[in-house]
Amino acid sequence: MVRNLALPTLVLLSACATSAPPVGLPAPRPAAPAAVSPGLARLQGRDVAAVLALLGPAALDRSEGAARQLQFVRPACVLDVYFYPAGGRLAVNGAAARKPDGSRIEPGTCLGLIAR
Repeated sequence: MVRNLALPTLVLLSACATSAPPVGLPAPRPAAPAAVSPGLARLQGRDVAAVLALLGPAALDRSEGAARQLQFVRPACVLDVYFYPAGGRLAVNGAAARKPDGSRIEPGTCLGLIAR
């Protein structure tokens, strides 16, 4: 009886598998954060010039497709700010942060520590 269930089970499991996006198409844009931490509200939706005015020069400026990442390395923490097209310009859509030792820190807290 167990052997009779093996094939239908495999068929059902294979239907759950995901496939990679077709070659040549841009990667899907990440969804906007569900809730912006109070500290990050200062960045959300801002353009590159506004972020640079607030945080100073970036240690890393990287573009991939239409997206852009600025990384700010400071003694207190490292803040990665992500920009995606919005309304005809690049705007902050999210951020990630870590302490110099690699441990986690909330991005809004990091922003508060390094903002001018």
